[in-house]
Amino acid sequence: MKIYKYGSDSQQYGQFFRPNSEASVPVVIVIHGGYWKDNHSLDTYPTKHIVEYLLGLNVAVWNVEYRRMNSMGPNITAPWPTIFSDVAQGVDFLTTIAEQEKIDLKQVMIIGHSAGGHLATWAASRAMIDKQSELYNDASLAINTVISISGVLELRTAADLGQPLQIEKLLGGQFTRDHCRVKNANPSQLINNKVNYIIIHGDSDEEVSINQAASFVENSHSSNVLLHVLKGIGHFQMFPSFNKNLQSWQLVQQIITQNLQTS
Repeated sequence: MKIYKYGSDSQQYGQFFRPNSEASVPVVIVIHGGYWKDNHSLDTYPTKHIVEYLLGLNVAVWNVEYRRMNSMGPNITAPWPTIFSDVAQGVDFLTTIAEQEKIDLKQVMIIGHSAGGHLATWAASRAMIDKQSELYNDASLAINTVISISGVLELRTAADLGQPLQIEKLLGGQFTRDHCRVKNANPSQLINNKVNYIIIHGDSDEEVSINQAASFVENSHSSNVLLHVLKGIGHFQMFPSFNKNLQSWQLVQQIITQNLQTS
């Protein structure tokens, strides 16, 4: 493993893993969740299971950390648009190391869970951001496939979340007053027909309602969005540390592997 810094802040870094191969390899970006709060990190969040699984495949892995909001009280540590700009910088940093690390930027997948599912889906959809938005970058890295697991995909329906006020903090205030801001941060309003969207969600998720996934699919009107519903599975229960029945985790692994072959 190598640690790369994509910015000057202590949280602007990622863990980079590469298989022992002389050939150029695909790359998978992993974004952890945790309601965008700083009491979660890439070392502690269950997406570490995804990283561990990917290490057994012939791919490079870029596990990205980013500045997060205070776990309690007002959002002082990561005010708008810090989280978005960090994730964008972290993703685009791959263009800096692609040649030396022999990674194939024509085969890029991104995976995230919960708030990480939101950020992963947003990152894959950046080409659809309004050009006048501060989030727009005409040189953003193109991503072939995004896999959102239990993702927050529709910011306009905060009632779907166990902690609905987190969306207001994420967007820097009462987001209903700034429709441009929410539109350009909201995956359901940025669907790109050049990206393959794989949505995995448990129908017993009480933290992020499956309505979030349903809204995304309804807004897509496209064949490039595929929804996998995990029956009887809650927010974290697809991960082996939360469920002794590994059937849902095996399905997640299978979906990742299948889509790596087609990215």
